Amino acid sequence: MRRAFRFVFLSVLVVLMATGCDFLRSMAGRPTSKDIASMREEIRRRQADSIERAAAVRLQADSLQVVDSSASRDTISASAAKPEKKRYYVIMGAFSNRDNAANCAARLKELGYETEFFGFTEGRTAVGIGGTDDLTEAKAFMDQVRRQDFCPEGVWILDRKR
Repeated sequence: MRRAFRFVFLSVLVVLMATGCDFLRSMAGRPTSKDIASMREEIRRRQADSIERAAAVRLQADSLQVVDSSASRDTISASAAKPEKKRYYVIMGAFSNRDNAANCAARLKELGYETEFFGFTEGRTAVGIGGTDDLTEAKAFMDQVRRQDFCPEGVWILDRKR
């Protein structure tokens, strides 16, 4: 009897050592090493995707904030005699098609906002509202605009001096 018990005990011990903790984890309904490795890989993949998306957004924002000097001469204007532009503007959108920029500006004018157009690199035209020389004012205005139903998610402040 003692020999049988010893044999069974040693057999179970060998099986547990050969399979590792995964056997016990699977019996308890917990994730095994393979499950944990796949979860880690999924987390790494998601982090890499997030970093790539953040870099793409930063690149897009940087390209939009740099005013193309040649495009600034070719800026769309609603009237010929406008006062000098302010330093900060809330940018409501940047469009590769100027007609889309004009449509956006028309909708904003219907809502009572004065609009400005800015030519950017890559041939984009941005539509800005709420020109001011005070950054605090511009941030407050942007927060106010973000609470409106018509406001898109990606509004940002353009600093024309940067």
